[in-house]
Amino acid sequence: MPIVWPKDNMAAKIAFYGDPRKKGWEGANLINIVPPFQMYYDKHPIKYIRVHKKCASAFLAAFNEIADKCGHDQKKIDKTGASDYAGCFNLRKIAGSNNLSNHSWACAIDLSPATNGFNTKKGTISNIVVDAFKRQGARWGGDYVGRTDPMHFEFVSR
Repeated sequence: MPIVWPKDNMAAKIAFYGDPRKKGWEGANLINIVPPFQMYYDKHPIKYIRVHKKCASAFLAAFNEIADKCGHDQKKIDKTGASDYAGCFNLRKIAGSNNLSNHSWACAIDLSPATNGFNTKKGTISNIVVDAFKRQGARWGGDYVGRTDPMHFEFVSR
């Protein structure tokens, strides 16, 4: 049975993922996952990504699907935008808000930021990536109404 992700509000996310502002939360809830292909942060190779343990299997399933669809060919994966990592865990507020960003729960990831930034109407992230994350129940920032964020994928529901 697929995971039902929490509603995208503070109370639901705290109930599901815990409160990231509390002492000890990081150690109790975050784990390192190793994607099945090389990922880069600012063009530097990374060894792992820190994610919330409740969405670790969904992240890995999406990454494995991307690798499979690309025949485990790093150059093909790079062309999808999946290997250009821009962050996951970051305890912070949403700009202009008192609410925490979904990155605060390590349930959101940004990929390929240079060509898929905030309010980009048509990003370059491949449908292979979008479809892989959506199959795991992630919301995609490219589908947002009013303001788009095509680099962004998050494990929450509407």
